[in-house]
Amino acid sequence: MTVSVVIRCAGREKLFSGVLDCLLHQTTSPSEILIVMDSESENEIRFMRRNLENYPDSKLLTFRHEDFSHPYSVNLGVASSKEELVCITNGHSLPTSSSWLESGLKHFEDENVAGVSGFFLPSNKGFEKRLFLLVEEQMKTISWISTINCIIRKSRWKEYPFDENLLNIIPETRKYGGEDYDWTLEMLARGYKIVLDPDFSVVHTHEEDIVFEVCRDLRNYFVYKKLREKIKRLKRPRHAIKFLKKQ
Repeated sequence: MTVSVVIRCAGREKLFSGVLDCLLHQTTSPSEILIVMDSESENEIRFMRRNLENYPDSKLLTFRHEDFSHPYSVNLGVASSKEELVCITNGHSLPTSSSWLESGLKHFEDENVAGVSGFFLPSNKGFEKRLFLLVEEQMKTISWISTINCIIRKSRWKEYPFDENLLNIIPETRKYGGEDYDWTLEMLARGYKIVLDPDFSVVHTHEEDIVFEVCRDLRNYFVYKKLREKIKRLKRPRHAIKFLKKQ
């Protein structure tokens, strides 16, 4: 199977080169890598372009800083991709194995699968991983894709892109996102499948103090739990709005 990979970046990500190296050493290689970032800093853009010179089949997509929203940045990447299967991640999420992409792609042998996602660990070892496992079982009961690490079918995205109007309906999504959970519920309402595979997981870290990262992740777990309740109340099927004219 062929796959496009969309990496969203907020400026100069500390782990960006590591993420690219992980992608280039996968058992299944992406046919293209699309980096999506805002154009607030010309220095950041030049830095990114210099980095990408070492990576074949890569492309930088930029947008105005004031146009940023979580769904818009995802839509821009997916709209620009060439493959039917599109992997979405970010510049501070490291795949947990060299078979990461292969693990996610295998589920698309089922034509009814719209998306595949995995877990995002604050660390892949020691106390931090054990602490994460305390909430992992609860996460398994909620099969939903996360744009931290997922693969979706572009044809299903064309039916229902990530809803950029969600920010007006539920203002908290501007800061925290939630467009991925909304997309999941819409796909399920339309009769498609969403798969959660632990082998398709990433280490999601901003390289901050580990205690700070773990506490933030646990806090966000409860924030997103309340946010998901609001998204669940939306009537379905829905019509999504995307403003790709911003490009």
